[in-house]
Amino acid sequence: MKIVKLIIIVLFFTNITLGQNYLGYSNDSLKIKSVFLKETVSLNLHIPETFNFSAKSTKYPITIIFDSQHERTYPQIINSIDLLTNESQIPETIIIGVPFNRNNRYYLTSSQKNKNDSLLGIERMERFLFNELIPKLQKEFKANDYITLVGHSRTAFLVNYLTTKQSKKIDIAIALSGFYNNKPLSIENFKSYISDSSNFLNKFNYYFTAGSTLEEETYLTECKDVSDYISKTEMPKNFVGRFAESKNANHMTNYWVSAPSIFMDAYADYNSILNNWFYIKLKKDTIEKPIEEFKSDLEQTGKKLGFEVNPNLTHIFSLASSFGYEKKDIQTAIDFIKLGQKYYPNYPDFDLELIGYYNQLNNLKMSEYYKTEYRNKVMSRKDISEREKTELFKKIEEE
Repeated sequence: MKIVKLIIIVLFFTNITLGQNYLGYSNDSLKIKSVFLKETVSLNLHIPETFNFSAKSTKYPITIIFDSQHERTYPQIINSIDLLTNESQIPETIIIGVPFNRNNRYYLTSSQKNKNDSLLGIERMERFLFNELIPKLQKEFKANDYITLVGHSRTAFLVNYLTTKQSKKIDIAIALSGFYNNKPLSIENFKSYISDSSNFLNKFNYYFTAGSTLEEETYLTECKDVSDYISKTEMPKNFVGRFAESKNANHMTNYWVSAPSIFMDAYADYNSILNNWFYIKLKKDTIEKPIEEFKSDLEQTGKKLGFEVNPNLTHIFSLASSFGYEKKDIQTAIDFIKLGQKYYPNYPDFDLELIGYYNQLNNLKMSEYYKTEYRNKVMSRKDISEREKTELFKKIEEE
């Protein structure tokens, strides 16, 4: 197992990195000329490491995080997602950060209405998200229809409002230091909505937290009110509500400190895949059909979560290493890498692994084949310089 862990660490440092700030996610922007917001909106966009190397059939869930204008707290949340993804605790996701400013944050999260406008500001935000942004992600960024919303304070109120309007399209709603008693919503209307089973045809996870400090007192009071209601009421079978009090957390601290544990809980089934392999399945003397068993794990996890899940790079590399280096089963190691290629066919590091495995089998023909494949994939990349390509070519010269 020590060898496997060492290999994983090495892979983390040698794998292709898309952004300067994050290991497994890019740090880009996305501009949308919005009809509903009546302006061009610049959003934060973070695409996962495998995105540019993935098959057309490979889709990713959507995570929308409000208040990305916060220069300190927002990067903490992205770093948390980055770490959890690399540790295979959560699947890769298309992340969108939605920034606000002093002029629009209240308007787009309230019942405020512009002169001669038929729509409230919060209704315009709702239409932008579900009629413009999400369809664009699904059309142009391989996004599926599994949607997570994360908001804080006023944007947590926005999440609460959207829960009562779009519960059939949202899968995970995360409201941090949020509130309910503000037009066009009320705490009683929220309670009534979440207790109606007809509003939750599919599994819906609602997470909400508040800090225990004095500046969090009003948020904590309302959150506890809703939490008490959920605990004492027979809730719809598809609705899962979880409240947590963040001890000693101030208002802004609660924004980022709550996120990691929530993501870990929401995707616990995904995290269990590699845990079960490392600490149960790989301890067996033999596994009759390891590839089929792993594919079954992905399928069953997808059914539990509500969408077709992809294997993580850590899944593929670590299981291949376990069979190839510990169990000396080179063919199964090759099969795991080839399974990864079905999801991410243009990922060049898979070819490097195959070169190494075929060298161990003294199969020089296949080794040379994957060296050619590696060269072609590196040459076709448009995101790196010629000098960087030359450096990457040195990797196969060492094989």
